Amino acid sequence: MKKALISIITILSLLAVIIFFAACTTLEQTAATMSTAIASSAAAETTSTAAPAESSTESSAEEKISSNFEILYIPKLADIPWFNVIKSGLEQCARDYGFRVTVVAPPAADPALQSQIILDSFNKGIDAIVVCPIDSAGLDPVLARANQAGIMTFSNEGYTLKNVTFDIEAMSNQAFGEAMMKAAVRYAGGNANYMVSVGFLEAMPQEEWADFEIAYQQKSAPGLKNLLGYSKGTDRFEDNEDSKIATTKITDYIQNNKDLNLIIGNSITTGPAAGEIISKQKLKGKLFYVGTGYPVTIGQYIRKDIIQEGFFYDLYLIGYATGYIAFQSWMGNIPEAKSSVLKPDKSRLAGYESLDILTNSNGGKIIFGNAIASITKENIEVWYKKFADYGWPQE
Repeated sequence: MKKALISIITILSLLAVIIFFAACTTLEQTAATMSTAIASSAAAETTSTAAPAESSTESSAEEKISSNFEILYIPKLADIPWFNVIKSGLEQCARDYGFRVTVVAPPAADPALQSQIILDSFNKGIDAIVVCPIDSAGLDPVLARANQAGIMTFSNEGYTLKNVTFDIEAMSNQAFGEAMMKAAVRYAGGNANYMVSVGFLEAMPQEEWADFEIAYQQKSAPGLKNLLGYSKGTDRFEDNEDSKIATTKITDYIQNNKDLNLIIGNSITTGPAAGEIISKQKLKGKLFYVGTGYPVTIGQYIRKDIIQEGFFYDLYLIGYATGYIAFQSWMGNIPEAKSSVLKPDKSRLAGYESLDILTNSNGGKIIFGNAIASITKENIEVWYKKFADYGWPQE
């Protein structure tokens, strides 16, 4: 009975990860994938973390008191472990610095519901909004209205948003893509025939990860060859964030390309499919996988050396960093390039020791750290424990 319960929890956790990565696609793809995976199990969520009075701090320039600062956090959906871990990090930052966090999550993956939550927050004492947008293009005008109402706005995964103080990310897409390719080159010994996956063509940020992976290989690893060629669009395959499609495509590629010995997966569904195929076809040590993945999606294959490394970022830490950047911005201490995310004892948050800032194509600012994490056989048990401590057991 206990094993069955654990299996159910693991399956639900896996669905939550797939749901998140599907949400990085275009709106039409996101709505279909998320609603299919989630069905009707989600419920609306509203929670609040109050600021402890004794932890108030003041800014001499603005005379602002931290206990008067309140963030409204709006995830994509209620009751999803991914966002719950981010929320935990955000709430810990609130406790550390003495401000308040209110979480209001839509009961369905509907952009209109996110927009309405923002509009309903006007004139209710909210100082800043942090949102993980379902539809960035549709949400941008609503965020502009929030700014006009005197509310600061921030986002995570809002890569194209204009009307935010910052979109806050764990790392740049270039750093993430290049990190995966560098690892792939290392496991392949500098020579390999590879293929790259994305969930959907033209879907951010996976498309940019693939761009930087392929560009890095061409420049720095001439011993590797992309079997799909180097013409943009056909130089990668899409698996539609669907495990069956991923399995079918990888199986076909293996049958038709006997010299394929490396898969780099940007889609969250590529790793589990590759692991299962490598295991069943006894390709361990012959076909390597490096790409996105969490313990819940690929940990079992990492443990057995069937696949090599999974890349991600620590959700708790991005939550903490988001709270800190929003709070400091409200206090008038707008973070600058090379500044750090600090804890109250002035120690720097791991991965956010030196922030960088860039401007997106719409003129919005993205601020990011270098908080790339990965799981290997050497550290997989550490990450299983860490996620369990975060409240998201992954086995």
